[in-house]
Amino acid sequence: MKKLLSIILLLFSQFSFGQSFVPALSVSGMVSAKSAYVIKNDGTKIEGKVTSASLTNNILKTVTMKTSDGEKMKFKAEDIKQFAVVPKDLFKFEQSMTAGSIKELAGRDFADVVDQSHVYYEQAILPGKKNKFALMQLLNPGFDHVVKIYKDPNAKQTGGIGVAGVKVTGGIDKSYLVCDTGSNRAVLMEKKKYKKEAQKVIFDKCPEVFNKYYAGEKFQWKDFAEHVYVYDQLCADK
Repeated sequence: MKKLLSIILLLFSQFSFGQSFVPALSVSGMVSAKSAYVIKNDGTKIEGKVTSASLTNNILKTVTMKTSDGEKMKFKAEDIKQFAVVPKDLFKFEQSMTAGSIKELAGRDFADVVDQSHVYYEQAILPGKKNKFALMQLLNPGFDHVVKIYKDPNAKQTGGIGVAGVKVTGGIDKSYLVCDTGSNRAVLMEKKKYKKEAQKVIFDKCPEVFNKYYAGEKFQWKDFAEHVYVYDQLCADK
């Protein structure tokens, strides 16, 4: 059985599953991070190490940091313009390649573009909420020049793939929050509406790119991160 499982895992490793967004960071991930900084709404920057953080309904509400001189400072989310942490371990990004080589398509390596050094949180207005801001994790740092993708705190996931009781691949979020860069009002993009709405709501600057590389059944929710990346690289100046 162990030999069979090893063979199956090896076969799975030859393919990529999921999306190339930054994985969601847990509170324990924040606390174990090497360092962090907070930029307050007035522009003040405080650097240190996270000692604790609190979530309400999966939304970050408070962050407590210890500065280099030993001072503990607690921040409410509404007072933070940007919060960033340097994770203990660099994230490994999965890449979906349905359009062939991303490097060939966009002209640059994905790894050279994405910001893997920090995990960022920014303020955005929640969908359907009048001027109700939330501090949300940015999932596409480095390829966020056109649109910003944030973790949906209420997102459900598709089922992962398991082999002999071992989870080989994780589930994919069924929804994300999306903002045009320069705007802070998020819209909800769901898996069930993606094919019908995404090219009108998100990818509207250069339809010729999507018509060429992602026509018909090639336009899949599982490749959302790839679509955002290609859109950023090819359509930012449109």
